[in-house]
Amino acid sequence: MPDLLDQLRDQRNAARAAQDTVLQRAATENRDLSHDELAEHGRQVAAEREAADAIEAEHARQVAELRAAQTRRPGSTAAAEPVLTREQSVSDWLQARGAFDGYADEPLSLQRYLRGMATGHWDGADHERALAEATVGAGGALVPSPLSARVIDLARNATRVFQAGAITVPMSSQTLAMARLTGEGTPHGRRRARPSPPPT
Repeated sequence: MPDLLDQLRDQRNAARAAQDTVLQRAATENRDLSHDELAEHGRQVAAEREAADAIEAEHARQVAELRAAQTRRPGSTAAAEPVLTREQSVSDWLQARGAFDGYADEPLSLQRYLRGMATGHWDGADHERALAEATVGAGGALVPSPLSARVIDLARNATRVFQAGAITVPMSSQTLAMARLTGEGTPHGRRRARPSPPPT
């Protein structure tokens, strides 16, 4: 049984053939189109356009269905992004991914770091001072990963939206695209190829 695209192509070709028949008849008789022939030709042009539009729409639907099938396929290659609940900390998430590996010899202190940044006195805070080499105006105040993670965790604990149950999506790259639904789903029905046999 031919699929819908084949049926639509046949309709488009039939409309084109009917247009050509009307034009060839008038050309063979060496005359202009009559009022009825002109109306028939217009109907066939409209039918061809409708079939072409339907072909385009069906083709777009099939492509969208193929793309959606890939995302629905079990074992899809799309990696699931981690999501942190309010009980989980950004610091633990980073530590599990090895972001703090270079800081294992001496634990960094957020208090010493902030004191040094605010006052310029780095007594007993040599590691923290080395981390503060960046320009503060260019975002250098929170450059070191261990200290940045602690500040983020402190801010998350004090933020009402996280206390209400919001989640955090950590970024593993410089950009993160979030998918969103922009419209309602459209239901589609399919006709059966043949009627069901009556119950026996």
